[in-house]
Amino acid sequence: MSFLDKMTLFYNNKFHMVILILLVTSFIHLWNPTGFPNVHVDEGTYMFRAMHLLSTGNIDWNASFYDHPYFGPILLAGMLYVINFPAIITSEIQNDSPIYSSYFIPRIIIGIFAILDTILIYAITKIRYGRNAAIISALLFSVMPFTWGLRRIYLESLLYPLLLSSILIVLYLNSCKSLKPKKISRLLILFSGVLLGLAIFTKAPAVTMIPLLAFYSYKYNRKIIHVVLFLVPVIIVPFLWPFDAMLKGEFQQWVLGLTSQIDRQNDSIVDSLYDIFLIDPIILSLGLIGTAFAIIKRDFFIVFGIIPFIAFFSFFISYLNWFYFIPIFGFLCISSGVLLEWIIKHLQRYGVATVLIPSIVIALGILSTYVLISTDIASFQFVAMSYINTILEKDSKNHTVIENNSGAQSSKYNELIQDNDFQKEAKHIEGSENSKSIVIIASPIYSWIYKFVYLYEDTFYSYTDNTEIKNGSKIILVLDRYFRDYLANNLESRNKSWNENLGTSDKLYKVIGELNSSKYFTGTSRNFDFYQYPYTSMRFNLGGSPIEIRSN
Repeated sequence: MSFLDKMTLFYNNKFHMVILILLVTSFIHLWNPTGFPNVHVDEGTYMFRAMHLLSTGNIDWNASFYDHPYFGPILLAGMLYVINFPAIITSEIQNDSPIYSSYFIPRIIIGIFAILDTILIYAITKIRYGRNAAIISALLFSVMPFTWGLRRIYLESLLYPLLLSSILIVLYLNSCKSLKPKKISRLLILFSGVLLGLAIFTKAPAVTMIPLLAFYSYKYNRKIIHVVLFLVPVIIVPFLWPFDAMLKGEFQQWVLGLTSQIDRQNDSIVDSLYDIFLIDPIILSLGLIGTAFAIIKRDFFIVFGIIPFIAFFSFFISYLNWFYFIPIFGFLCISSGVLLEWIIKHLQRYGVATVLIPSIVIALGILSTYVLISTDIASFQFVAMSYINTILEKDSKNHTVIENNSGAQSSKYNELIQDNDFQKEAKHIEGSENSKSIVIIASPIYSWIYKFVYLYEDTFYSYTDNTEIKNGSKIILVLDRYFRDYLANNLESRNKSWNENLGTSDKLYKVIGELNSSKYFTGTSRNFDFYQYPYTSMRFNLGGSPIEIRSN
């Protein structure tokens, strides 16, 4: 038996290719989670909000404006609660392991989400286009460089399994229209609407998937009742966001927060597509060609999956980052898979070409992505935190600190605080003129770790905080690129109408001027050639470098 025959037998086996896809995507998304990519400021923001919810039980995460719905942090907090995070890691500043574990564990969770996404992409494509297209699409989704965006703790990463599950349910109903009893089909359509509603409740642009799912809800038995059943939860679930604001008497703030998101200015959709081209030119080119192919063939699944999303950001939203495209990444992979399968069918006469074409594309994707995920470009961020720990460790030698890592007081802690001698000593220390509270001012990348893992209560949520600092306080300031951009752009004056509690640049400059010692930490991303593929992704992995740490 020739090698080609063996490969054919392996490919035709019912389970072998599925197992291969799972192994590949597990490696891509679980390998080296704290080395690549480096930590983005949005990841710190959502981790802070999730940890705030775990710690306080409410969603007022120290921000008066409404930037995004809050199911994303709720979902993230729920998963962290299940695994008893952060109690499963130590809170000792002498030990650097909590620094790495703080991001290692959440990113592993996000990696598992990406593996689930891959399974859903395979199932969706198999129902809609067959097994061959499903295998190619799932492998492209697993290995192409754009998939590294799913390794970060973005809202898009959190909502994607919800969105794909909603799509899968509706497609499944369309593939078995004789499903009985009818109550089951209606419950499934209702559940699909709930899932999409939760996806929108995570991040609003998921509304662009309503045309696709409403169309296929109607296509199933062509009854308006199914569309209504689908749309009711799609409308009600996200409405919980403004409804909560009305109950709090903050509806005006909600409106201002929503309009501020719409009015923000950033890259155009052309700029963002160019960024994606730099990250992954193969999947973008194949995906767009596949979309054009779908328009010609009137394939409404791909057309409704991609076109409304692009139209939404072309005409309604002026603020766009490349990772906002994650919700249509699966559709780009599916359109690419369908296109490659069509090419293969028309080249069957050439035998080996039918195997070589997808194999070359997938092999190139694996190699490119492996080169990226094997780097360690995020280490400077963790080294910077280790340096902060050395400052805190020196200060802690003069004080006895009783820490409660899980947020719930232990029995020994309860016994101690009830002791009269201890209470007297605590009051003496608190009232002492020589005692200094430690104030940590940093971007959310670092702040949530020191507030919720190391339990430094005077840690600012972000550099946008408008919190007064007591005279004589010990201050540690982490000045990264995100912080410097904030100071340079003076965002608080431009956005004061929708967030009056933002910190002022004057206050921050005063704090910075009083700090006379500093240390720099520079990332290695710039050591790579930004114009050499696949290292073009490194321009989106600067991580706020350089980081300057100041203290008094």
